[in-house]
Amino acid sequence: MIDPAVPDELATLADVATEAGVSTATVSRALSGSRPVSPETLKRVRAAAARLGYRHNAVASALRSSRTQSVGIVLPRYATVFLSALIESVTESLDAQGIGALLRYVAPDGADHDERVADLLDRRVDGLIVCPPTIEASGHAQRMSHGLPLVQVGRFLDPDTPSAVSLDETASAGLLAAHLARTGTERVTVIGLDPDVPADATRIRSVELACHARGIALTDVVHRGSDLLAGVTAAEELWSVVGPGQTLVCANDDVATGVLTVLRARGTRVPDDVQIASLLQLYPDAQGTPLTSLRHPWRQMGAEAVDMLEHARRSRLAARRRTTLSADLIVGASTRIPLEES
Repeated sequence: MIDPAVPDELATLADVATEAGVSTATVSRALSGSRPVSPETLKRVRAAAARLGYRHNAVASALRSSRTQSVGIVLPRYATVFLSALIESVTESLDAQGIGALLRYVAPDGADHDERVADLLDRRVDGLIVCPPTIEASGHAQRMSHGLPLVQVGRFLDPDTPSAVSLDETASAGLLAAHLARTGTERVTVIGLDPDVPADATRIRSVELACHARGIALTDVVHRGSDLLAGVTAAEELWSVVGPGQTLVCANDDVATGVLTVLRARGTRVPDDVQIASLLQLYPDAQGTPLTSLRHPWRQMGAEAVDMLEHARRSRLAARRRTTLSADLIVGASTRIPLEES
């Protein structure tokens, strides 16, 4: 065995193979990511390489294989808080295959989206995972990829995008509507979604249909933005007209928190007088009143995206699969206990 304390005695691929108890071909596959190996073998090979001070020459490997063993990830800057689970899932899945990740953030309006995608393409990444901030950006990413494996994640998806992972809007809205029906909701007002934005309009429609199927009427859609201040503004307009049997369904936790703050300041009891729910959980570990909200399956989305990307990369065929996953309903103190449980 090579003594790692001796600086001028460089370990070789064969030394790592002997140390790990596998073949040199297995070591090569494990460290280059050219072909899959089991997680246990990959861990053993990496541990052996670390003990011997062996460093895989990724540059030389890329020149031989025309692959950089890297994947580009593009995310909207405003989404970094609640998309952390997606980032962790993607990077963990890639790391398990010996593939690196290059992360780029884009402006919420997508102004620099094409520039960021082009930068990753110039770096010769082997594939892209993109969470586009707008439908237009989604279409641009698809056209710019020119056949490079690309998987898009989220709800701002171009209709022609062949490979994507997104939320099952129908199933998710159904979970929330079923809970609201059990808590005595008769009417809902949606706050923070813009009917003129296609992705928002789809979510509004999903809520409307799910509620209608359970005897709940969607009475109004109020859009003053989608942040905390927007929730405050909307609540100041609505607090005097909301009443028993009504639930305010908010675009996300920020909007819901703004609404909750105003209603309580005005003497409205939540959830006794009015209920509040969120369509997008932003802060799973937030302090204060826990909101009833939909927790989107970011970790599962990330793992699915990597699986789709790797299948396309290894088969050299374009990824063509669209998958939808349902959210989980997290019941908090902003809605009442279901009637059958009270």
